[in-house]
Amino acid sequence: MEKSLSCSVIIIAYNSGDFIPACLNSIRKALEGMDSQIIVLDNGSPEPLSQECKDFFPQVKWLHSETNLGFGKGCNYAAKYAEKENLFFINPDTIVAQDTFRKTLSYMLSLEKPGLVGCQILNENGTFQLACRRTFPSPLAAIFKTIGLARLFPKSRFFASYNMTYLDPDQNTEVDAVSGSFFCIRKSLFENIGGFDEDFFMYGEDLDICLRVKKLGYENHYYAGAKIIHFKGKSSATRRLKTYLNFYKAMFIFAEKHRYYRIPLPFVTLGIFFASCVGAFSRLIPQWWKMLLDAGAVFLSVFLLSKISPDFEMRPVVVSLSVLMWCVFALGGDYSTPRLDGKGVWRFLFPLLLVFSAVLVLMGKAPLLMLSFALAIGLFALIWRRFIFWGYYFYRVFFRLRHRSILFGASHHQLSPYFRFWSEELQSELLGCVAPSREQILEKNRTYFLGALSEMDSICRRTGCRELLLVSDSHGYYEDLDRNWARALRLKVLLLICSRNFEDFVLVDLENLYS
Repeated sequence: MEKSLSCSVIIIAYNSGDFIPACLNSIRKALEGMDSQIIVLDNGSPEPLSQECKDFFPQVKWLHSETNLGFGKGCNYAAKYAEKENLFFINPDTIVAQDTFRKTLSYMLSLEKPGLVGCQILNENGTFQLACRRTFPSPLAAIFKTIGLARLFPKSRFFASYNMTYLDPDQNTEVDAVSGSFFCIRKSLFENIGGFDEDFFMYGEDLDICLRVKKLGYENHYYAGAKIIHFKGKSSATRRLKTYLNFYKAMFIFAEKHRYYRIPLPFVTLGIFFASCVGAFSRLIPQWWKMLLDAGAVFLSVFLLSKISPDFEMRPVVVSLSVLMWCVFALGGDYSTPRLDGKGVWRFLFPLLLVFSAVLVLMGKAPLLMLSFALAIGLFALIWRRFIFWGYYFYRVFFRLRHRSILFGASHHQLSPYFRFWSEELQSELLGCVAPSREQILEKNRTYFLGALSEMDSICRRTGCRELLLVSDSHGYYEDLDRNWARALRLKVLLLICSRNFEDFVLVDLENLYS
């Protein structure tokens, strides 16, 4: 074992049972031959990690907390059990490349005064996560980021200083801060600074520890030579409102604790409040164009009603119903996703519209036609969604832009749930499955069987398939492929990780870990 590259890998898991097996499987491969230790703290999860998962990874030291300690306090608790001289803190919704730990440790050991060292962090589609290298949030940098000037001028050192987008992602550099989703630090330094500040429940603790390390004269570094993939937000997705509040609370704690700029705290607080309002809009309503079309559906319905009842006053009803509709869909998550299935119409909007109309009728404020009018609003809201969905579908069919996919994993997994799960939100067409050989196909998968892996060339020509999805099981295992073989066939190979109830998934482009 490589004694000089010894490390303890620490993971704080919260409702991460669906994605942590794939993470642990990649970590186990990456640590082969190293003097290492893996520690996982199940941090008060309402849905704890299963015993089956724990039994499948016997090399992991499993810890449990009855309550959610928060990220920083959980890391401090888990670090007490670390036995190696270097610590890696890593999120459970990640996959690491096979050489990530070796390369990162080697780079850190080459530095004179290493503090925290982070690596290149990618989204599941291969795009670069800006948060993996940052400057400390000065008021000016925060303003430029909040109002969008940093995005508008990504190559400007003045406007884009916070996420340093003016630098090449493949360039190693000293930075103010790295992301808490993956970094390495010497255990002696971590203990010397007292670990994470436990006043931060979630978010902000990575900025805080980076600043405290720099104040002691150490250097934080972004190392581009190692990569991980981070399915951002999968752990926090189960507690979205609390996560959002924790983020801006952390910003206030950081500003109050580290007053390294000469601006009165009340002005900083006002700025954080403004940023939180902008952030709330961008998170709840990134698909703002849907709001306009929903308002159009309300206007069309009211206009038709005004033709039937000439004395009907349009303006107050249009405004009130549009606001009601926007609130319903925003809180139901419809404006935060490009999905056009219209589930929110049936589940939330129709009942509320009927109640709203009934109240108006009882108050004598509207004619009985309001009941049918409520149904018309919901119908128009549903119609435009389905019209756009099918229009886009046939556009992709006509111009051959559909993602036609085949599953690989028919020799180990029952695949019928995957076909039932496949829906419009994937914007893909699932054609069938392949197995390593015809003899290895499971009987229950024969309905979907297209052929053996060796026949993929003819299968691709016959079906037009250009995506092969590797199915990850509940233990994070999947049947790997020769990347050169896939490139020769012009196949895009993606790892498919589904939740146990098939309500959530990630598609990971593993090629980005090796490019």
